[in-house]
Amino acid sequence: MTFDRAWVLLFLPLVAAFALIEWRRAASKIGLLLKSLALAAVIGALSEPQILVSETKMAVAVLVDTSASVSPDDLERASQLATEIDRARGRHWVRVIPFGRATRPLEPDEYSKGWRLKQASGDAGRATDLEAAIREASAPLPAGLVGRIVLISDGKENRGSITRAAWQAQQLGLPVDTYALKGRPRPSLRIESLHMPSFAFTGERVPIELVVSSPRKSSGVVEISAEGRSLGAHPVNLDAGDTSLRVFSAISAAGAIDLSAVIRTEDQGEVRFEQALMVRRPRVLYVSQDPPGVDKDLLGVLENGKFQVDTVPGIRSAKLSEYQLIVFNNHNLEAIPPQRKADLEDYVKQGGGMLVIGGEQNVYVEGKKQEDPLERSLPAKLAPPRSPEGTMVVLIIDKSSSMEGRKIELARQAAIGVIENLRPVDFVGVLIFDNSFQWAVPVRKAEDRAAIKRLVAGITPDGGTQIAPALSEAYRKSAPVRATFKHIVLLTDGISEEGDSIQLAKEAANERITISTVGLGQDVNRSYLEKVASFAKGKAYFLNDPSGLEQILLRDVMEHTGSTAIEKPLVPIVLKNTEILEGVDMASAPPLKGYVKFIAKPTAETILSMDRRDPLLARWQYGLGRAAVFTSDAKARWAADWVTWKFYDRFWANLLRDLLPHSQPGEARLDYDSVNGDLVAEYRLAPGVPEPVPMPELFVFGPGGFQKPVEMKKLAPGVFRGRVAVGNHRGLFRIRPVVESAAFPEAGIYRPEDELADYGSDQLLLKQVSSQTGGNFEPRPGDIFHSGGKSVPATLRLWPGLLAAAVAANVIELVLRKWKGVLQFFQRA
Repeated sequence: MTFDRAWVLLFLPLVAAFALIEWRRAASKIGLLLKSLALAAVIGALSEPQILVSETKMAVAVLVDTSASVSPDDLERASQLATEIDRARGRHWVRVIPFGRATRPLEPDEYSKGWRLKQASGDAGRATDLEAAIREASAPLPAGLVGRIVLISDGKENRGSITRAAWQAQQLGLPVDTYALKGRPRPSLRIESLHMPSFAFTGERVPIELVVSSPRKSSGVVEISAEGRSLGAHPVNLDAGDTSLRVFSAISAAGAIDLSAVIRTEDQGEVRFEQALMVRRPRVLYVSQDPPGVDKDLLGVLENGKFQVDTVPGIRSAKLSEYQLIVFNNHNLEAIPPQRKADLEDYVKQGGGMLVIGGEQNVYVEGKKQEDPLERSLPAKLAPPRSPEGTMVVLIIDKSSSMEGRKIELARQAAIGVIENLRPVDFVGVLIFDNSFQWAVPVRKAEDRAAIKRLVAGITPDGGTQIAPALSEAYRKSAPVRATFKHIVLLTDGISEEGDSIQLAKEAANERITISTVGLGQDVNRSYLEKVASFAKGKAYFLNDPSGLEQILLRDVMEHTGSTAIEKPLVPIVLKNTEILEGVDMASAPPLKGYVKFIAKPTAETILSMDRRDPLLARWQYGLGRAAVFTSDAKARWAADWVTWKFYDRFWANLLRDLLPHSQPGEARLDYDSVNGDLVAEYRLAPGVPEPVPMPELFVFGPGGFQKPVEMKKLAPGVFRGRVAVGNHRGLFRIRPVVESAAFPEAGIYRPEDELADYGSDQLLLKQVSSQTGGNFEPRPGDIFHSGGKSVPATLRLWPGLLAAAVAANVIELVLRKWKGVLQFFQRA
């Protein structure tokens, strides 16, 4: 026995002296002895006595190989072994440690009433380092316990040296018990050829084409993974001989991605491949003249499809080379400057995608002798309206007192909406009336629409309702105007004397002037308004809710003035089934309420049509890029029923992805020079991409924390090359700039690791390890905890026991001294 503070024992004689002095005077000799013993125990505890003993309790680290060379059946057996060892532990210490390239922390779902170990994902599972596993398992073993290591593996190491680790374990006195897993069986399958794109866009379905050779018919699955995460499994049937397979997978992460696939069968094993795939997030320039929020449904499709969207009202200052797709939504293409149109044509020719979505802003320009560059790049051109010359529209607006409030406000908005859709060659007039009439806008050309709209905005309600004089005035002013189409719209919410309106309507029809009537509310003379419209070959509309006035008025004017826009419900007709319609049930498509009349070019591919005459969706290849025209809209106007259609998102996502470039703008490559052990990076800039000044900093990143800068040297205009020594490092390597650069995008290469080519197990190696270290090969789980007479010296500290004895002595003394009083208390109670 030894003492850390032996000098404290000098106080023991004082305790003995105290006991002798108090012995004669003590009322209770036993109480005095107990107090003295308690004091002696406290002094003994303060001296911290300890004795040396031999400890046979064991600390066992169970190493489980979860690398890629281990089959699912092996993992199941390893998990069962770990569970059996854990259950046989008794008082011993056990820790289960999975490993591959290195040891890894356990995941929460790997233990639930037994071990369910999973294969290490990604780079961590593509190597087996038995030396590192044994070395790292020995470090955390608790001191003062008999250490032991259990290794469950196929023995197929491709990093480090287990022989060196076994020698180190032997020197430390750590026996290593080993269990041999079978390893992956050598498959009878063989991949004869593999083809997949070198780059893709986020969210895009990437096609992977394989030719697999099989000695006999079989069935199985192809499981696709990216960065070690499963993207899904596809069932396949293999014929005897070569079978061509085509599977698809979509990736949402951007950058150089490690894409792998496993073809797994029950009776012929499994074969796998890995390859680097460049994935970019497509950038979209979204050009729209719609108010914010109107096109939220289409923008939602872009967001969900992992597109990076820049929304702008015009295209004058945008840098086109930064985008893979340009979308014009309800945009007046004629307002684009000539040079910008030429830039857009070059953009498509060089591989960009372009989509034009129709709307009321589409304007046909008469007198063009030839197509401009933008028109040349599109698969369809805007059709001329039925009226190539100017048309005339006169709006007669009731401004009586009953129109006050919301009605007059909506009437003003509706009139402004009509004016917005007129061409400069068209004529417009706005006549307001109550008991009398006056011209808010005398009949004039719609050249200065801003001034005309200001006049309309100033209309205020007042007075009674006299329709006939106002109708007569509008007809009188319309008759001498030279226009192909002449149309009058009467808007009222009241009742008026008919006068000679019916005869006037007949005369208007003879003069080819059409009149439509719009009645607001219940208190209108329906019969009168219907007769006027009928005799003048117009239409009569009756609205209880004025909120729909603008759309009614706009549609009526377009229909009666030869507009390019056609507003009537039509169900799209499929003319050609293409990949754009994949997964889209067009038979369930609701009607579209309108479209803009286009003419498809002879070499264009018309996929959908309206009324079998006019194209709804046309596309073509133009140079290296693609362009498409969708003649209706994608918002809650003409496509009001489409935005709630369950295939709306799929249709637009398919169309937008179809237009993305299928080749990179320039070339970025990363290759391996096996002679020198170098990675060779080469960039060839696309035409129109300027050389950055200064050059961006580029780094190569690889497995195991590999990171090195790479210096690029200019070989020729737009051509750069650099080298980085990587030796025998294997896995996925990426080169990327510190700051994002269009000229130097990220590139990647995958160097296959030996782990993927390892089959079977090395039982001999595992037997040698257990023999060299004094362990056992394939022992029973309970035998692992037999120390075999081996023990380790340990120190047993006695002070906690002495303190406990002191407390016990004090408690006994207190009870002996007080028990009579306590008993009397309870008796009185």
